[in-house]
Amino acid sequence: MSINVFEKLLIEKIEIFKSTFDETAEGVFFNDDGKLIHPGEFGRYRENICKQFLKFVTPARLDIGTGFIINTSNKVSHQCDIIIYDAQHTPLLESEEKQFFFPVETIAAVGEIKSVLSKTALSEAIQKLAQVKVLREEVKHPVIIKKDHAGSSYDPRNNPYDQIFTFIVCKKLSFNISNLSTEINKLYGDSTEYRHRHNLILSVEDGLLAYYDNNGKTMMYPVRGNTKLKNRFVAPGENPYVHLKYFASYLFMGTSSATILYPEISDYMGAIDGGYNYDEKCEDTEVGF
Repeated sequence: MSINVFEKLLIEKIEIFKSTFDETAEGVFFNDDGKLIHPGEFGRYRENICKQFLKFVTPARLDIGTGFIINTSNKVSHQCDIIIYDAQHTPLLESEEKQFFFPVETIAAVGEIKSVLSKTALSEAIQKLAQVKVLREEVKHPVIIKKDHAGSSYDPRNNPYDQIFTFIVCKKLSFNISNLSTEINKLYGDSTEYRHRHNLILSVEDGLLAYYDNNGKTMMYPVRGNTKLKNRFVAPGENPYVHLKYFASYLFMGTSSATILYPEISDYMGAIDGGYNYDEKCEDTEVGF
């Protein structure tokens, strides 16, 4: 066929996403003076728009939710806007207040959805996402369900496929972005390990912040092997879809390649003791032939 079917469908999804994320959302939830009327509903509406777009560029075996991430060290994350997880192996952990909790083992990716991001807000968002990767490294008894490069052992500190893929989607950045690829290092500070940094930051209006390797190839992992990759900002330019195409491509690769672990529920329960055992009594019998 002369028409690239996937590209045509992708651009259609991008256009719907851009228009609803920007114009429709603001027209519904902002008054004539530009004041946000219902911030809670606006946030949920914006997240649902993103989920619809993300479903197009993530494997069908993965589902998308919202909630908190937990691990067996009794750590709980901040509330995450987007959690992409393996639904088949994830127990439904729901509180009476309809809050959802996801074991860190079955998560492929985590994202934050924002409107207009200041430099301070961006710094806060990326450092929160970094803490999600810390939770993954605290898994005590990793049992692999799905892993690419099956010959290698589970090692989230050195293998990016074993880590959680993290990203931000926002409408725009409200500060001078001409030196963002350099300034992003300062927004992290010295307390965040380089391997815990974001994978992708997408500003729908401005561009995509990713990385590049020694061959000049754009990448979506902060570290490859023992090399800390440098930041790269991809701006739309003459192609208005280039940054969104990169984002879609790398998100699919990141989520499809992510290692999924078995959530050992007994490790989340703490000690299982203090009960009584009433066993069937065995009687000695002689069996003859």
